[in-house]
Amino acid sequence: MYPIARGTAPLLVAVASVTVLGQPLTAAEMAGVLVISAGLAGLAFADGWPGRAQLHALAAAVATGVVIAGYTVVDGTGVHRSQTVIGHIAWLFLCQGPVLPLPALAQRGHPLFARLKPVRGIGLTGGAVSLLAYGLVIRAQGHGDLATVAALRETSILIAALIATPLFRERFGRLRLTAGAAVPAGIVVLELAHP
Repeated sequence: MYPIARGTAPLLVAVASVTVLGQPLTAAEMAGVLVISAGLAGLAFADGWPGRAQLHALAAAVATGVVIAGYTVVDGTGVHRSQTVIGHIAWLFLCQGPVLPLPALAQRGHPLFARLKPVRGIGLTGGAVSLLAYGLVIRAQGHGDLATVAALRETSILIAALIATPLFRERFGRLRLTAGAAVPAGIVVLELAHP
C-alpha cells in the first residue's frame, strides 16, 4: 500500500498547485507527473488487484496520499513565502520538536528515557539524516515548481522496491518491472519539459 500512498501524492499536489496556488503546468509536465504516479501505484498492483479484504488498507493508503499532498503544499507555500529554506525548516522543527515526544511521554512516562538511552546514537544519527533529507526537499521546493519536485521526491519508492527484491525476496516480475520503468520514463518527460 505504501507505493499507492506515495504515488497518489504527486498527482494531488499537481492538481493543488494548478487550482489553488496558481502554478500552471505544461501538458508535458502534467504527463510526466501522471506517468510517475502511475508507475508508483503500479508497483502496488503488480501482484494483482486488491480484494475486498484489502479495501480498508487501500482507503488508508489513499488517505495517507492526501495527507502527504497536504503537507507538501503547505511546505512549498511556506518556503516560498518565507523566502528562506533554513528559516522555514528551523521554525518547523522548533514548533514540532518539543511537541512530538509528548504522546510518548504521556504513554510511557519517565522510563521512556531509560529505554532510549541504549539507542540514542542511532536515533540522533537517524534524526540528522532525516533533517538533511527534509532540508534538501524543502530547498528543491523553494527553487522548483511544487508538482515536479513532489513527483521526483516519490521516485525513492522505486529504489525501495529494488532493495526489497534481494533483501526481502519480493518478486520483481514483469508487471513490477513495467511499473518501475514508468518512473524513470516520467522523469525523462519532466526533464524534457524543462529545456
